[in-house]
Amino acid sequence: MPSVERRSKITAEVEKPMSLFAVTPGTRADEELVRVLATGPFSKALSQAIDRSGLGLGRVKERLARAGVSISTTTLSYWRTGRTRPERPESLRAVTLLEDLLGLPPRSLRDLLHRPESDRPAIRRVVGWDRLWDPREPVLSVLHSFETADEPSVVLLSLHESLHVGADRTLTRQRVREVVRATDEPVQTRVVVLRGCAPGSPPRLVATRYCVPGRTEVLTEQALIVSELVSNRMLAPGETAIFEYEFEYTDVVPDDRYDRRFRHSTPEYLLEIHFAPEAMPSSCHSYRIDHVSGPERDVADVPLSTLSPAIAFTSAVTPGIRGMAWTWPAESG
Repeated sequence: MPSVERRSKITAEVEKPMSLFAVTPGTRADEELVRVLATGPFSKALSQAIDRSGLGLGRVKERLARAGVSISTTTLSYWRTGRTRPERPESLRAVTLLEDLLGLPPRSLRDLLHRPESDRPAIRRVVGWDRLWDPREPVLSVLHSFETADEPSVVLLSLHESLHVGADRTLTRQRVREVVRATDEPVQTRVVVLRGCAPGSPPRLVATRYCVPGRTEVLTEQALIVSELVSNRMLAPGETAIFEYEFEYTDVVPDDRYDRRFRHSTPEYLLEIHFAPEAMPSSCHSYRIDHVSGPERDVADVPLSTLSPAIAFTSAVTPGIRGMAWTWPAESG
């Protein structure tokens, strides 16, 4: 860690127009750090600043903890590689502490967070959960308590799910098949979320294949279930695996839509909805939503038939919400 005297000198040099902080002439690493603090991206600037400090991620984690902020070494590693970016208030507080800990000028790292990480592969750009769930939702704090959900170690390559609607117009079950790939480190778990229609009636996880249930949290009043699925084996970085699972709904009132929330780009997504022949909607459409409070986009009519499910297939899915909505015919009488 730079000495107090040198850090003061670094901060004082911020006002100089040609330099963000004091650079030792001829020190190539310092010169490169000056450049990347001016141009970004955040991940590269953080990585170079940590390397320059001589601190390992374990020591950085310990010093942040002593300052009252708990950030795992896995999360720090993901920030360094550009896999994820700090978004939560606690994470942003950690970035402020890192600037001081690493001897950087105030806001030098935080300002870079406003710039996109354009050099990251599309499939590995991860958006925050608060882009996909209302900030007032209790599920956000639950999701953040699952480290594998907050900083995902697997990415979706393919997702195929089928939703079944009974003759009484209520959702009955959901069957899912995921093809996933481990990214930077060995991993064995994945977190899934499902919401029921009626408050007090959360779905139940009733079957799995190639994985087993792990930690599960149920938010009864919000009709939500968050479940960790544990693969039958540890996946090495770059290795592909299949997760299959089935939820059973407990709703007793009809629903008229279903959506899936994507934190990162996914090559393909197939949603099929099986309506009971006695309960066919009058119309159905697919859509995407970029932000939980945003409007429906890419709206497209979905054909309906008693002989086949309603289908929406999307390739190159971008982060956001994808789903289908349908309209029930008016009941006579």
